[in-house]
Amino acid sequence: MAPSARPGYLLAVAAAVVWAATSPLIAYLLNRHGLAPLALAFWRDAMIAVSCLGAVGLGAVLRGRRLPRLSGQELRSFALAGAISVGIYHALFVLSIALNGAALAIVLIYLYPAFVTLGARLIFKEQIGPAQVVALLLALVGCGLLVRIYDPAVLRVSWLGVLVGIASAATHAGYVLFNQRAMTSHSPWLSLALTMSFGTLVLLVLGLVVGGPAQLLAVGQGVEPWLLLLVLALGPTLLGYMLFTTSLRHIPGRIASLIVVVEAPIATLAAVLLLGERVDAVQVLGMALILVAAVLPGLTLRLPGRAVGSAAAD
Repeated sequence: MAPSARPGYLLAVAAAVVWAATSPLIAYLLNRHGLAPLALAFWRDAMIAVSCLGAVGLGAVLRGRRLPRLSGQELRSFALAGAISVGIYHALFVLSIALNGAALAIVLIYLYPAFVTLGARLIFKEQIGPAQVVALLLALVGCGLLVRIYDPAVLRVSWLGVLVGIASAATHAGYVLFNQRAMTSHSPWLSLALTMSFGTLVLLVLGLVVGGPAQLLAVGQGVEPWLLLLVLALGPTLLGYMLFTTSLRHIPGRIASLIVVVEAPIATLAAVLLLGERVDAVQVLGMALILVAAVLPGLTLRLPGRAVGSAAAD
């Protein structure tokens, strides 16, 4: 691995570790407090957007500089990326869980490194080596084994569900591809502030159409659900996005996407250690395959200088 790539690998692994904490918090809010999935997604993204916008403004004040200026084309690009790869993606992933069950939804969402790889080849003309193709296959098989996709009790398949799951992976890949280019000229804070803001607007519209204002405002009884939403938003979600987005300054999105698949075995191990859940030998094999997949591209990756370019501070 080239020295310039090491920070990117470490940041991507850290993002995976942090993101692994999101699922338990989301499950607790959905099951314990009965939040509607779209309401949860909306408030989580809204809290992140407000926090990032505040951070961008505060940073400009402390440095005595004006707020970052964007051209009309740049603003339209952020709007499109945020609407599709944050707003629509979060809505599709929630729907995929509802149609497919959590296990199959997880396998389908982890198709996104393959979409990132394909997009990098078509859009950025990046060369895709045999090691990465093998790693992609290992990661997909490993995820399938980890969530016991071979168990008929787990697998629920419908054409609509599969299409929604694949669409969720494709829209998530858009975030990676967009930010791989955005990180050459904008800070991670600005990128997150804008993409999350536009994504929040999309979720607001979807929430109002699907459930109405009453559902969006139904966040359980008392202060606890609001505090947990704030912890979810500003803890694992924001920190994970920030670490992952920053990693794109050092390594290509196709590599970073593959690395964060280790979120799946990390979350499983956390469930074993903290909740006493058990895993069988096939699931352990799945975790091993994912770890090999995350390491394999790094054994042959050679990046001259900085992989994605030097990002200017906004």
